[in-house]
Amino acid sequence: MSEHVEKSKAPAVDASVLILDLLAAASYPMTLSEICEQTGIPIASAHRIAQTLLKHQLIAMDPSRKKSYCIGSRIFQIASTVYNKQSLIPYFFPIAEILKNEIHKLIFLAVPVGNKVVVVSKVEPSLNMSLNLFIGQTMPMHHSAAGKAILSMHSADFRRSYIEGENSVALLTDDRLAQLEEELDRAHRLGYAVTQGEIESHLSCIAAPVLNLRNEPVAAVSACIDSSTLSAQDSRNYSKFLIQAAKQLSSRFV
Repeated sequence: MSEHVEKSKAPAVDASVLILDLLAAASYPMTLSEICEQTGIPIASAHRIAQTLLKHQLIAMDPSRKKSYCIGSRIFQIASTVYNKQSLIPYFFPIAEILKNEIHKLIFLAVPVGNKVVVVSKVEPSLNMSLNLFIGQTMPMHHSAAGKAILSMHSADFRRSYIEGENSVALLTDDRLAQLEEELDRAHRLGYAVTQGEIESHLSCIAAPVLNLRNEPVAAVSACIDSSTLSAQDSRNYSKFLIQAAKQLSSRFV
């Protein structure tokens, strides 16, 4: 697990994040030795870090298994605080329900957090459509329809700054940069963005931006389409409903 994480100059923080990620994903409470085995953290270091995390209630001792750890109450407090700041969520549900019944697809709301977009709410269709989409899922802006819809409504300076930042981390080819600029210009012109394979390879996503009173993008309404590619006509057909839903959400800003 640890080999996929680039080490920083704060190894204790890196190890703490590894432990929290592991416990959050685990289906059962884990002992310290199990944590060390899966993260590669030395036992002495893991013990010190675990004691600190316990002190701050970021992890907790689980009574269901001897000397085992689980996610602590403070994680839920932090998550709840962030979640409750998303004032659009209560308005999203009734609008998404209508949208879901119109196009019979999974609908989700994503908000920008730094240079990513995070899924904060979703409404699933009545049909059994199993998707690997979860609340809290994070995606790079330029890899997701929601992110591109949001980016497309920002100023040229903002978009340039974002692309420069991404390019400094993972070098993008000139062709990819040109393609991204073209996609953002098109999304701005049409009012929606489309991507393929951002969640699962056989799915497409289409998204429309939600704007505040200053015409700034604050979120995006997205739909998952069960097709690896979307024709221009299909995109236009779905976009009418997505754009209308996004406009309704935008009107909730007072």
